[in-house]
Amino acid sequence: MDGSRQVVVTAADGTEETLTADAVLIATGGHPREVPDAEPDGERILNWTQVYDLKELPEELIVVGSGVTGAEFASAYQALGSQVTLVSSRDRVLPGEDPDAAAVLEDVFRRRGMNVMARSRAASAKRVGDRVEVALADGRVISGTHCLMAVGAIPNSAGMGLEEAGVRLKDSGHIWTDRVSRTSAPGVYAAGDVTGVFALASVAAMQGRIAMYHFLGDAVTPLDLKTVSSNVFTDPEIATVGYTQADVDAGKIDAKVVKLPLLRNPRAKMQGIRDGFVKIFCRPGTGIVVGGCVVAPRASELIHPISIAVDNNLTVEQIANAFTVYPSLSGSIAEVARQLQTESRRATPSRRARPAPACGNGSPTRTTPASRGIERSMTGPPIPLGGPVRAQLLQFAAYC
Repeated sequence: MDGSRQVVVTAADGTEETLTADAVLIATGGHPREVPDAEPDGERILNWTQVYDLKELPEELIVVGSGVTGAEFASAYQALGSQVTLVSSRDRVLPGEDPDAAAVLEDVFRRRGMNVMARSRAASAKRVGDRVEVALADGRVISGTHCLMAVGAIPNSAGMGLEEAGVRLKDSGHIWTDRVSRTSAPGVYAAGDVTGVFALASVAAMQGRIAMYHFLGDAVTPLDLKTVSSNVFTDPEIATVGYTQADVDAGKIDAKVVKLPLLRNPRAKMQGIRDGFVKIFCRPGTGIVVGGCVVAPRASELIHPISIAVDNNLTVEQIANAFTVYPSLSGSIAEVARQLQTESRRATPSRRARPAPACGNGSPTRTTPASRGIERSMTGPPIPLGGPVRAQLLQFAAYC
């Protein structure tokens, strides 16, 4: 940048052009962080951009780093048939995610044959012929055909003249922005990974939209990170929104928590899903939903109703009273809300409880010809269970 409203562009042929604008949006992203003794060569030692250029499936892949990027690639290549070793310097995979969710994923990884090495810090990686040897800090050496270094990212903010243009940078190199994507320089906005807010495409897009609407003079809603939903694209997926288990454990918010395993869900049983759960956090007094976590094969889809609840300050009672399809995985969301609602009623016994649901799917009984017939049978004289009455009972039982 040459000043806060001018950008100097160098073309492929070396020619330069100066562009003047009323507003500038910086969205330069980031690049892989490298370890000095494990520099990628693009063939056997790879970073997370070079791995897409592989011409053949790695037979034995060592993934260094158990964050989101490392876990996603480890899960993907294991599903493709590679023998994967995941090297984690922490006690568990995905140290920044919900601990219950991380435990489920790590258990799945191990059951499927992945070698998960916890509390193991990689010191170096080097090529030995057609193989790669990774030396750990404790002296152990592991070998594979390929090694993927997934140890974080560095923002693309150096050498652009940003500070000279008045753009403030953090110690990490990320661009400082406020909640409407403004930087410290007049007319300059920033969005995406270069800001270090959330390394999510959805957040980057929202930052960009907020920036441009703000520049054009439209009324904008500042970015609220507690309404951002995110997903880890492993198998199973892990989706979260709002306040987390770590926030509750640290005392940042007082919240009730209920977790329901998918093993209890009828649709999950039909589909053979055994790993996963739905977890919701709500305020103790009001029942307002403040966060949630879903672990499931399509958690990125199931998190949306919880995101709507968090964004609109809905209560667990409102979620519990909404109909869900039976059988469906989303039924577990309503069931967790019902359990939280029950806990709230126990805490406030003076509150008049609503009639309990009658059907097995947790929804209030819907009046049907069959149920009306049963009601008449119950109020009239005893009728033998045969003929049409028995058929009505069977139909009603099947409906529930």
